[in-house]
Amino acid sequence: MTTTPTTEHTATEPTDDRDGREPLRSAADTVTVIAWHDPIVDTATGAIATDSDDALVWYTPSIGTIGMAMAHRFARHAADGPSTWTIEDIARTFGLGPSAPRVLRSLERLERFGIIRRHGTTIAVRLWLAPLTYRQRCGLPAYLAAAYDAR
Repeated sequence: MTTTPTTEHTATEPTDDRDGREPLRSAADTVTVIAWHDPIVDTATGAIATDSDDALVWYTPSIGTIGMAMAHRFARHAADGPSTWTIEDIARTFGLGPSAPRVLRSLERLERFGIIRRHGTTIAVRLWLAPLTYRQRCGLPAYLAAAYDAR
């Protein structure tokens, strides 16, 4: 992984144009991860920093271990500026061997949950996550649901 230093922190609103996507198929393909600044979610009461331990605790049951580990790591790097990753680097970083399809499935899951947006080879990751939905809270084990409600 190579991090590209930057001091430019502009508001980022990734587009939702799925027709402009470049296919990611090969382990050698490269993506650039950037911060997704969403003023609505970023300032919401109860929002959770994506790169926090709290995000791992509360979101892993609904997103999955690999997806949340990816979101956590991507957000940590994106807060400092864009970073460039090969699909193989992502796969090996998160224990997926050299499997490009498994990385792509995890990225698709993160996108379905609104944690990332992908346009071509650019992945925008939210730096803040909205509070858990009712459905997500209901899916937590009882001890976590009680802890979430008590926080």
